[in-house]
Amino acid sequence: MSTRTVGSSAAAAIVVVLVLAGSVPAAGAGGVTIDDVTVSGPAVIAGGDQPSIAAWNPVSVTVSLRTGSDAYDVCVDVPATDQTADFGCQRVLGTESRQNVTLDRMSMPANATGSQRVTVTVWRAETDVGSGPLAQESQSVRVLAAAGDVDGDGLGNQRELQIGTDLNVADTDEDGLEDGPEVNTHETDPLRADTDDDSLADGVEVNEQGTNPTEADTDGDGLADGVEVTTHGTDPTSTDTDGDGLTDGSEVTLHGTNPKKTDTDGDGLEDGPEVNVHETDPTAADTDEDGLDDLAEVERYGTNPTEADTDGDGLEDGPEVNRYGTDPTTADTDGDGRSDSAEVANGSDPAADGSSPVAPGSFGIDPAVVIAALVGVSLTLGAVFVHQRRRGGPFRALRSDDDARDGAVAESHDGPEPTETPPVRAVSDEERVLGLIGDRGGRIKQSVIVEETGWSKSKVSRVLSRMADEGAIEKITLGRENLITHPDEVPEGAASPFEHTDSR
Repeated sequence: MSTRTVGSSAAAAIVVVLVLAGSVPAAGAGGVTIDDVTVSGPAVIAGGDQPSIAAWNPVSVTVSLRTGSDAYDVCVDVPATDQTADFGCQRVLGTESRQNVTLDRMSMPANATGSQRVTVTVWRAETDVGSGPLAQESQSVRVLAAAGDVDGDGLGNQRELQIGTDLNVADTDEDGLEDGPEVNTHETDPLRADTDDDSLADGVEVNEQGTNPTEADTDGDGLADGVEVTTHGTDPTSTDTDGDGLTDGSEVTLHGTNPKKTDTDGDGLEDGPEVNVHETDPTAADTDEDGLDDLAEVERYGTNPTEADTDGDGLEDGPEVNRYGTDPTTADTDGDGRSDSAEVANGSDPAADGSSPVAPGSFGIDPAVVIAALVGVSLTLGAVFVHQRRRGGPFRALRSDDDARDGAVAESHDGPEPTETPPVRAVSDEERVLGLIGDRGGRIKQSVIVEETGWSKSKVSRVLSRMADEGAIEKITLGRENLITHPDEVPEGAASPFEHTDSR
């Protein structure tokens, strides 16, 4: 029960509107009735059968009543607390009509939380308390403490009201993060589902993607996190998803490559090296459209993958390798003084020529020494060849037609019948070439093979290319001439600058 002190309190702490209607006059009230009670101010949070009141905010209670012509004391308090929240009393003079009386309070007592009752009592002025009230009405309310957490989201009631979140809902913006973690941990906006506007909800960024919900582009690759996840399927936490040396953003916006595929055009070169090293097109397997893939040009032939005709001889690199068997890095493959394209146009073989001498210094040693050695070896092997022919050795099959005729005449003379000899085994092209190489100490010019065998230049070139591919011989370019050697007889420093992987 409140004391009947006339006046209004200066404290208020509730923001709830209570409509207390239909009050019944106390016994002997003498015609005084309470029509309704309104609780207003910043403290009111929610209405209903049990309105919620923020205990730390100002509150006002307005009583609408009808009286007679006497003087009355109107009092408001919350009596069911250890420390009564007394709004005090206000004296009014009866007007025999309806009138409003407002009492204010700055805040509720610290212990006035939970379910409470706000009571309005009307007394006749200048009478003893024991005479009883003229009218009285009560209403149940829920008083919320400032440090309390109604929705259990880790954010106090007072803080939620300051921020503007719903203290009855743990996740106000429904983004998958409760209000408390948004404010206290992630520094996101609990009123916006997507704080950084990257098209990923804050909860998705934190709980699923591991991205920063306050940064639109977590990995700084030029693509917003949402675009990476929902459009390109790339990793929003990795600048270069496929690890090819190009950032995801540059692949999508600059180069048109696939940020999830290391080698977009499938040419064997990763997108990054194509752009940053070779300056080739990572979306085209054959950048210069010369018939050779970029990888083959870079790693196999040593040609320029951005120039269709690397050596500028008039033949594109692809046809040189695949059709003519020429060196696409040398304008005059056979060193005969005519460009490869000129030889092709004239119908000659641009891959081999028998008229060119050995270039001086090709072995990196004194040319006179080389010539003397070759002459000595040739004389020695020539003597062995003659001796073998006379004994019917393995070189007998290489005799000239004149030798064969001479033998036939000699055998037709009178004398004992010659014994039958087994037929001579046919010598393969490869064996014949090896024989010529052996005759000359393991080295022979390609032009000499053409002369000795009587084959065409094209056939000699094909046979030698086949043998080179099988590892039976080595082909060495010396100026305008090709030197053919046994693999064990390659002079030091005489390796060809171009790997003859093609057919000649």
